[in-house]
Amino acid sequence: MKSSLERLYRRLLYFRRELISYYCYKFKEQVPQQVRVVLFAQGRTGSTLLEDLICSTGHFKKNGELLNVNKGEILFPLPFIKGISKRESGKNFIFHVKIYQLNRDRRRPVDAAEFMAELYAQGWKVIYLHRRNKVKHALSNFIAKERSSFHKTDDTKEDLEIHIDPESFVKVVNDRDKFVEAEREILKDKHHLEIVYEEDLKKSENHQATVDKIMDYLGLERREVQTDYKKVIKAPPEYLVVNYDELVERIKGNGWSNYLE
Repeated sequence: MKSSLERLYRRLLYFRRELISYYCYKFKEQVPQQVRVVLFAQGRTGSTLLEDLICSTGHFKKNGELLNVNKGEILFPLPFIKGISKRESGKNFIFHVKIYQLNRDRRRPVDAAEFMAELYAQGWKVIYLHRRNKVKHALSNFIAKERSSFHKTDDTKEDLEIHIDPESFVKVVNDRDKFVEAEREILKDKHHLEIVYEEDLKKSENHQATVDKIMDYLGLERREVQTDYKKVIKAPPEYLVVNYDELVERIKGNGWSNYLE
């Protein structure tokens, strides 16, 4: 009963915020000097880590995935995002969104291309984050679901043994590919900053240079960064996936051998 009441209370708070955002969208003026940023990225690409690093500079405060349907489906995503940024007009503003939070996950889908085009036309800066290795990207999804947690902020050792259905794995990889194609089509005529997980975020020693590059793109002062987020699983997949040999055969059969290196 308590958890149900807590969920209801949180949903009421989210709904109150939604209504206030619509009010701000309609009646509040946009502050011209506010730097507004949309972090466009799929899950398991390091978007939460990247936002945390960016916000550690003090130029922004964290807003996370404002359109995540787990918090309740926002009725009008564009007015909501514009309104909530106006509400925070005394500060710079950042949030991140996944392409499927705009269409696949919603009962009332919105056009992702139109959503991004509207923000871009109004001066929002776009940071596009993705992973090059689609096989490891998919593996990360399966591991995170097995853990029932997508982030880690301590150094406790985690021992996992998971079985991955090869058919389901191939579907996830292909779905991720389709999302990347759609993302690139949306951004093809828009100036944006591209960040690659493997090159810019995977190793902590690259974090400062990555955020410095972002600050230059945004026209903001470079500052020292820090984060409490840790790599979720450090062990190689062959130690985690009990049917790893079977999975490798399917990966090779789909022509993805280069992603195993």
